[in-house]
Amino acid sequence: MKLYIYEHCPFCSRVQYVAKSLGIKLETVVLAYDDTQTPNTLIGKKMVPILVKDDEQVMVESDAIIAYLIELAGSDEVREVSQQALGWQSRSFNSLLRIGYPRWYSLDLEEFSSEKARQAWLDRKQTDTVNFTELIEKTEEAVIDSNAFLQETEAQLTFKVGYAQLSLVDQAIYFSLLRGYCCEPSIQWPVQLQTWLNKISKDTSIPLLK
Repeated sequence: MKLYIYEHCPFCSRVQYVAKSLGIKLETVVLAYDDTQTPNTLIGKKMVPILVKDDEQVMVESDAIIAYLIELAGSDEVREVSQQALGWQSRSFNSLLRIGYPRWYSLDLEEFSSEKARQAWLDRKQTDTVNFTELIEKTEEAVIDSNAFLQETEAQLTFKVGYAQLSLVDQAIYFSLLRGYCCEPSIQWPVQLQTWLNKISKDTSIPLLK
């Protein structure tokens, strides 16, 4: 099976996380961010992740793909995300936008390997209300908020031998979003949360965004 992704995309990395945790091998294809032809050919719009199954059927939406992978593996893992993880995810998006959006396109990520791709990110993500220059200028404020959010995150999780005690789908959500904060080096990580994040990244070979 083939999975089309962006390396920065949390919805893509959570699919990768589940696949690797279940021992399912996927051929990963990183799309250039300015490549609209490939996703339009596959699904009629610019969107990732996209899973092309062995029978050439195409799937979109990370939740649906994850549920399919769990079924394919014959796993008894729950497929529904907990209310705690959903609530945390909603809160994470706001602070992650301020940290990630003005920084990810400058990282050494395959989807941003050309100037045209980086410009496509700017054209799509930067708006009158989301100005990257202003966000960078307000880094200190964003970092203070992120530090507090990460402290709260560690406090709501239970760790055992360095691993968070969560369902597989909840783990995927936490990991996929937390890795995005790593692009700002001045963020101060709680010890247990950082240890878990590093362990998961090493176990799955999914790099942190830095």
